[in-house]
Amino acid sequence: MNDTKERILSIALYHFIQKPYIEVTMSEILNVSGLSKGGFYHHFSSKELLYREVIDEYILGTFKMEYEHFNSNPYELPFNEFVPAYLKSTFGHLLEITNSELGDLKLNIKDINPYMVMFDMLKYYKGFGSILNELHNNEIAMFKTFIDKAKEKGEIRKEIDSLSLANHVHIMMHGIGVLAMFDNSLERNIENDIRNQFNDLYQLIKV
Repeated sequence: MNDTKERILSIALYHFIQKPYIEVTMSEILNVSGLSKGGFYHHFSSKELLYREVIDEYILGTFKMEYEHFNSNPYELPFNEFVPAYLKSTFGHLLEITNSELGDLKLNIKDINPYMVMFDMLKYYKGFGSILNELHNNEIAMFKTFIDKAKEKGEIRKEIDSLSLANHVHIMMHGIGVLAMFDNSLERNIENDIRNQFNDLYQLIKV
């Protein structure tokens, strides 16, 4: 990918990740990029195609990479640290690769509203429903693998059903994020909320 195209994608992500798709205009992306319309449309023929490539390159690409990493290397972490570390690493990497291209513009973790983005993807990214199902199933499988390892290490009780707990972990993780979005708490530290909830859960299931 050439430098100009990558910068356009980063600028588009900066806007798409902070507000609804419908509110992002091509003119504001053009203004930040400093490109002419001709220069811009040389790379992207429409807002829809730009949006899809942003999602493929950054959102789905980052989640896939972090899932593959944690699925292969989760076992050094205690149970109640795993999900906060997974989320922090995922969003931290997204910030890192985006901010490296943005120059004076910078995203902060509080700027990222992943569930607004996902709801938009369901509306504006054709086929995202099946992709989301696959992402959820992969996360549940990852959590089950980690829970099985935690049971082997004697960290949590062996009689607990691993798949059932994995589903609870998955629902809790995403539920906290969705609730934060609906009560307009973008200033809340969702990572701390999740960490506190998982500490509470751990007290119920630890050996």
